[in-house]
Amino acid sequence: MANQEPRKHHYIPRFILKNFNDDNHQVNYWNIEKNELEKRNIKSVFMNIDMYRDEELNEDDPTQIESKFSIFECEIAELIAKKILDKSEIILTRRELEKLRIFATLLSFRSNLRMEQYKNDQFDTSTREKLLKFQPDGNFEELWKRELDVLATCRSYDEIQKSEVIDPIIKLDFNNDLMGYYMTFVDARGGQFLLSDIYPTLEIFPMMPSVNIHLHCMFPLSPTRMLLLNHIMFKNKDDRDPISGPMIKMSQIKGDAIVPPNNRYKSYGTLNPDDEYIYKVRKVYANDVEYINALFLNETKVGVIFREKDRIKSSISSFNRRTDTKQTFDKLEEML
Repeated sequence: MANQEPRKHHYIPRFILKNFNDDNHQVNYWNIEKNELEKRNIKSVFMNIDMYRDEELNEDDPTQIESKFSIFECEIAELIAKKILDKSEIILTRRELEKLRIFATLLSFRSNLRMEQYKNDQFDTSTREKLLKFQPDGNFEELWKRELDVLATCRSYDEIQKSEVIDPIIKLDFNNDLMGYYMTFVDARGGQFLLSDIYPTLEIFPMMPSVNIHLHCMFPLSPTRMLLLNHIMFKNKDDRDPISGPMIKMSQIKGDAIVPPNNRYKSYGTLNPDDEYIYKVRKVYANDVEYINALFLNETKVGVIFREKDRIKSSISSFNRRTDTKQTFDKLEEML
């Protein structure tokens, strides 16, 4: 019997989702469309049927992109399990860090929102003109899949920059994430992190209409541990600067959560793949957890998952008391 092709394509990897399982190997799932709280197996959340299937470019192996993602996910899952998830001090080599950072940016590009953007041609005129040079017929969904096919095999930024398939906009996105953000890790003390279909979720600073600066990108790895990408300005913390000062003051993610790692270089003047980055896992408490969860809740389009009802109840109640949100979760609060 031939192997059955994988059809449930997750845009948030299952190795992350499983960390939100309860003792019965299920997650609590708030279904936005049905306005119901459900018990779900992670196989059925944050995925689309045949999302990355590509018969035009990969006729002989239409699930090639999903297979490449699975390989990359296994590598990152092993790295997170061995060196990140349960460690109070995290030590990553430059090689490991580069791979993890590429994976994090790729999560944004392979997301449900990005798929809809490319499928429905939701670009401004300037961006569309640039993309048409790579896809003259305007089939941007095909362009998205073609670039995903390459990005899923990249383990270094050099590979991305040298690719003739990846367009300059995406190359710039990956480079900006590397150069413009540094990474930290935090643990929740008082409450738990929830996770939504918008992964990562951002804290933004509105510079002007339709122009936002991403202050922080948040990636929950489990109900108690989160990876953060912080704008590089938080390293300097110059409140007097006319641009970064207001941005720093605007952000509610402060203190220990943004302390940069210590670096241990093998040699000076060169980039060694065995250079080490040492992260002390910091703690955030109830108010900070509620605020971070509020950012996820506000952007949720499809649903939210969490492990323990009692540990996220205060976040839901706090969010529903706000007057500046896009939606409410009143029924969820009642059910909790």
